[in-house]
Amino acid sequence: MFDIGFGELVVIGVVALLVLGPERLPRVARDVGRWIGRARRYVERMREEIDREVELTELQRLRDEIETKVRAAAESVDEAAGAVRLSLDDVAQPRPEATAVAAVEPKPHETPSSKPARTRARTRKPAATGDGAQTGGVSAPSAPARRRRTPAKLD
Repeated sequence: MFDIGFGELVVIGVVALLVLGPERLPRVARDVGRWIGRARRYVERMREEIDREVELTELQRLRDEIETKVRAAAESVDEAAGAVRLSLDDVAQPRPEATAVAAVEPKPHETPSSKPARTRARTRKPAATGDGAQTGGVSAPSAPARRRRTPAKLD
């Protein structure tokens, strides 16, 4: 702390012995030791307090950053919710075309027995590539899938 070497300490000790004398030197050394201890504790407490303040400042800065991001996210969510509300309001309002169509009376449904059955032959277009082009577009019917038999459970 003071950068005092061993030789300098010896000189200080000799001067203190000559000035204070052998009776008072131990008591003064004890008092000086107490004061130095108190000064060190005070400096250590101040250092810890400064460290806490720096840490608190960093935490406050981080909190402010997070709050800013949360506000931005909340604003974007509010904007999206507003857009959804507008589109829902738009969908909920009846359109003039829809009311006009709803006002027209629907035709009565015809039953299947009142219409003659129409059959239509299905034709397949030939595939551009592959086996279908060689066989004229007609493919062979596939075999039905076989079901696997499961063994009966024995109870």
